[in-house]
Amino acid sequence: MVIELKTIEEKQVASIAHVGPVEDMGKLIGELTGWVMREELEIIEPPFVVYYTSPMEVSPDKMEYVVGIPFEGKVNSDGRVKIKIMPEHHALFTLHKGTYQKIGSTYAMMMEHVMKEGHEMIGAPRESYLNSPEEVPENELLTEIQFPVVKSSVTGDYCSSMEFYEIPDGKEAYKIYKIGRVKNQNSHAYLEISEQYRPALKHLKDFSHVIVIWWADKVDKDKYRGALRTIPPYAINKSTGVFSTRAEYRPNPLAMTTCRIMNVEEKNGKITIAGIDAFDGTPIIDLKPYIPAFDRVKDPKLPKWLSFLWSEWKGEY
Repeated sequence: MVIELKTIEEKQVASIAHVGPVEDMGKLIGELTGWVMREELEIIEPPFVVYYTSPMEVSPDKMEYVVGIPFEGKVNSDGRVKIKIMPEHHALFTLHKGTYQKIGSTYAMMMEHVMKEGHEMIGAPRESYLNSPEEVPENELLTEIQFPVVKSSVTGDYCSSMEFYEIPDGKEAYKIYKIGRVKNQNSHAYLEISEQYRPALKHLKDFSHVIVIWWADKVDKDKYRGALRTIPPYAINKSTGVFSTRAEYRPNPLAMTTCRIMNVEEKNGKITIAGIDAFDGTPIIDLKPYIPAFDRVKDPKLPKWLSFLWSEWKGEY
């Protein structure tokens, strides 16, 4: 199997979001293709699907995915069909030949390659369908699998994408205490809370999620505090202010992750979570329970160029 790293150019995409079995995909592609043709737009690439959930996570009827067709032309969103922008970014490509039922092994080899090469996933995987069961036998089906990633050369060199600014002296300073640390061991993640702060864990187990505020100590250097603009890895043709990103390098290297609580051991100060995007040993600054009335908004707006890397909403399972 050949795996290549390529640059995806920015493009317009007509799309339909769907929750349901993957077997609905063919009908959705047909519906979307018909809409594009009625609008007299030019299809420039084969249809693809972005999977925001995995069959390993949810039942077939709760699969979340978006069907998309890249096109050229001017048109507005229309009912079920949304027009979004796929930003310029890097992705790993490989070609799977054969039935869709055997595609899992190709995904596994892609993930192994990501870890081996030190890349970082920055979005949901995509499948682009180069032919269909109506055209060829199942053993000749061609599916291009794409993993949006940050190249290892980029993750190892933060400075290459930053704009630095001089921060005047005279800054007010505030004292922050470390209350614990992140632990990632054997594919399991948990939060280890220091003994003196463990009384604060009472009743946290009554919540489903916790907001973890952590200190990005890997970039805790004065020079990174002046990095006020950057090129985000998920849109490499855009320069944005760091307040428009979730980057760890910022005036204060604070980061935040909302985590599902699996178990809370108050006595031992151990909170088992589903996962966190922080390194083993990362200092924890604070914990807050996730409360929908405070932490969820009804109609959020995201830039179009974030549309196909993360879903606008991920359901509860």
